[in-house]
Amino acid sequence: MNVVGNLPASCAGREVEVGLFIRDRGDPKVITPFEPSNTARTNAAVSAAGTFSVSFPLPRELPDGPTRVWPGVQGECLDAPVVDDSLGVELAVLDPGRNPGNTSTILLSSAALASLSNGPDRTSLGAFLGSVEVRADGERCTGVATNGVSAGSPPLALRLGEAGQPAACSRAGARLTFFNSRGQRLFVEMELIPGVTRLLDNFAAAPPGTGDPSPVGAAPNPPATGQLPGDESRRFTPLGIAGAGLVALAALLGALGFAVRHRA
Repeated sequence: MNVVGNLPASCAGREVEVGLFIRDRGDPKVITPFEPSNTARTNAAVSAAGTFSVSFPLPRELPDGPTRVWPGVQGECLDAPVVDDSLGVELAVLDPGRNPGNTSTILLSSAALASLSNGPDRTSLGAFLGSVEVRADGERCTGVATNGVSAGSPPLALRLGEAGQPAACSRAGARLTFFNSRGQRLFVEMELIPGVTRLLDNFAAAPPGTGDPSPVGAAPNPPATGQLPGDESRRFTPLGIAGAGLVALAALLGALGFAVRHRA
């Protein structure tokens, strides 16, 4: 992964450590290093103009399975670690043992489904969704109920390419879309990659008028749990699935900015 950045004047001529970090789901301001990535961390010299550019490998093993991480920096010139303010980088697992042939698996984040609304009824996101269904190129593959999920529960799994499913459910490159029990399409889309286990952790509904049609009539808004639509485009590499593009950090450190690029 290539990371370039523009840091405050206090970092000019100094050295910073660049690597992968995780954000606490309950409080995104809590940022800690991604521990399995101890080899995916490197030092970078900051120029007199406050810029840096560095490249480091993504981790080859994920002991806890697929996850989402954020490229970032830390150093003595910064009060705290600073990470990009995008949706982060999705790391998937190439797992032919779990996904033989052209099958694949999508795990639903238990922590996200167990998150509670800020309203008086304290509805969980999983209870609001009711279920999550996945379609490949518009054809239904499978679905799973999301009621009663707790933060410590094993992740629910959507298995694609199983016997009896349409051919699209095992076709590499098929467009995957997701729907809740009300028929609302979720914002996130994925490209089907056989042999891979990956994570779905954003269950925000797609804005009205985008993508596949939803049922006629107004649908209720999801509970306010911090799940927001965003650019979920992805491209696959042998080491993971990475988002790429310009990332602004102005809200964290003045004119600080990041650009994250992924090498094929």
